[in-house]
Amino acid sequence: MQIDIPAHIEKLLFLHDALVIPGFGGFTATRTPASTDYVGGTVNPPAKTLAFSENLTIDDGLLTADIADAHGLSTEDAGRTVEEFVEKMRNLLDQREIVTLPGIGRLYKNYVQKIQFLPDATNFNASSYGLPPLQFSPIARSREVTETLQASPSTAESNTTISTGSQAYTPATPPPPMPEPTYAPERSGGSSNVGTALGVFLLLAALSAGIWYWQHRKKAAEEAKKADTEIVTTDTHKEAEKSIEETPTIEENAASDDEALDKAAKESLEEKEKSAREKVNIARNGRECILIIASLSDKNNSDKLRKLLTEENYEEYYQQNGKTHVVGVRFLYLKPAEIEEKKKALMALTGVNFIVVRKK
Repeated sequence: MQIDIPAHIEKLLFLHDALVIPGFGGFTATRTPASTDYVGGTVNPPAKTLAFSENLTIDDGLLTADIADAHGLSTEDAGRTVEEFVEKMRNLLDQREIVTLPGIGRLYKNYVQKIQFLPDATNFNASSYGLPPLQFSPIARSREVTETLQASPSTAESNTTISTGSQAYTPATPPPPMPEPTYAPERSGGSSNVGTALGVFLLLAALSAGIWYWQHRKKAAEEAKKADTEIVTTDTHKEAEKSIEETPTIEENAASDDEALDKAAKESLEEKEKSAREKVNIARNGRECILIIASLSDKNNSDKLRKLLTEENYEEYYQQNGKTHVVGVRFLYLKPAEIEEKKKALMALTGVNFIVVRKK
């Protein structure tokens, strides 16, 4: 009798949040609420997403009991049918084949012989099964504003009424203007002339005192400057005589300084030429990049991964740090997009979800 075991698994996942395949592993379902995608303008219904674990191997009896009830078999016969199905799946996985469970997902083994699960887009939430995503868009509303002017023949004021829908709004009357400030004229008298004359006299006296003080400071500054000039002249003659005596030593120092400058200039030119050659080499061939795929403690697993990379024509990168074996690939790139393409290709080849980028 041919029994479609994946169909039984799919049916039970709609009814239960966990299902164990005896001797193989188990599926667990996580409920997620409805979500809104404001960028795409969609509302997704509630769903149940699946995950697989090899550690769930203890039989919960759900799959065996469902097969026995549906096909009229005993529990022992249903258990043997499940064991045959599990053995067939393990043989395919050991041959690096992908096992497809229709409506559920795909199973395969990665480079460290761990079973990986890629779920399908099936919504296992029975209450929202079959509900498509809803499309939405913003709603634009218009608002009408009308103004009615009512004039009164007896007054110069006007009232403005603004109506929106069924409510009306009448603005408050503006406050009356403030009166302009007034200034009292100054009184004229004889005392004002006396005060003016006194102020002019004091101003002239202060000006004269300021001129006298400025001339006195100027004369003192000139005398101090003359004395400093005499002292500087004497010191200049002494320094000139001393420089004449030390002329040969200064010339020798100048010669040694010229040689040092020439040597430094030559070294700087060589460094610039070396840097220019490196830049030209990078522009032609690209920069070197190393992608670290895995750090493994088991040497057998690292040898398998290195062999897989060599078979796929990758230049492998291998480094041993104590008991840790670091495996990756190295290549030259011109654009950052080439690094992302390499990462995607290596993820698809090895099943690794995280690859470390090490640029040079």
